[in-house]
Amino acid sequence: MLNERIELIYASKQVDLDTYEQTPGLLRKVEAFLDIQLDEENAGSFTSHLMKAIDRIKRNGAVQECSPALLQQAAAKTPIYDFSLELLSPFNVHGTSLDAEAAFIASYLLAMTEEEEM
Repeated sequence: MLNERIELIYASKQVDLDTYEQTPGLLRKVEAFLDIQLDEENAGSFTSHLMKAIDRIKRNGAVQECSPALLQQAAAKTPIYDFSLELLSPFNVHGTSLDAEAAFIASYLLAMTEEEEM
């Protein structure tokens, strides 16, 4: 899967051990939800963003702002946006809003599904 990228992000101390260990399971959930095989080409940047977003959320530094267009785009595909929130919620120990982080994740998921359809 995306093991080299996951290893590199962890080895460069961009995320903690817990995030490193949980990422493969999260990627399997994404594969099952989207019914696609994730690889470096279609999910490399998504994997990096997901890992760093989880780290931000756990440190109470979740992104709180994004463009209204991004929020609208994410909300238009409600199941994908809801799934994005579901992926991130277990890491939200501080109870902060995850709307912007989920919007970014949803935009990656939307892009991956559109690539598959082409």
